[in-house]
Amino acid sequence: MKKLLVTMLITVSCLAIAACGGGGENGTHNEGNHAEDGHDHDGHDHGDAHDGEQHDLGHRMKDGIHYGVTQIGDVEGGKEGIFEVHVMKDKDHLSDAQVSVWIGDKDGKELEERSAGEWRADEDCFDCHVRVPKDMPEGTKLFVLIRKGDLEIKDSFELGHDE
Repeated sequence: MKKLLVTMLITVSCLAIAACGGGGENGTHNEGNHAEDGHDHDGHDHGDAHDGEQHDLGHRMKDGIHYGVTQIGDVEGGKEGIFEVHVMKDKDHLSDAQVSVWIGDKDGKELEERSAGEWRADEDCFDCHVRVPKDMPEGTKLFVLIRKGDLEIKDSFELGHDE
């Protein structure tokens, strides 16, 4: 069982790295994972620091799991959206959960490819980077899928916009 868990954690980590660009040249931007991706990287202190106003998109509780989403910066069509997903049970952070996010229409249909979140121990959250579609129909939301053992939680959050 322990081998299976370790294998799953390694697989999820590899998928998270691949989903976030994995450094080097990739299709999203050509200067590593975050060098020239359209937002400033000063002031937010985890490994690939983010800057921008934080928008609390909400917190929920389901099946004993508390989860919430913070949007970093504004959501702009055709650019990268950055979200921090917090997942807790009782007062413990669930760093071994699997978290993925995507931008979807009102019915949850993916408008861009979903992205796996990467656990950040220094922030106690999953760091999620997802491509924002150029055209967002009315009712577009951020969808979050959390898996922990046999438990699966799918929920949506209204995107924070600069008013």
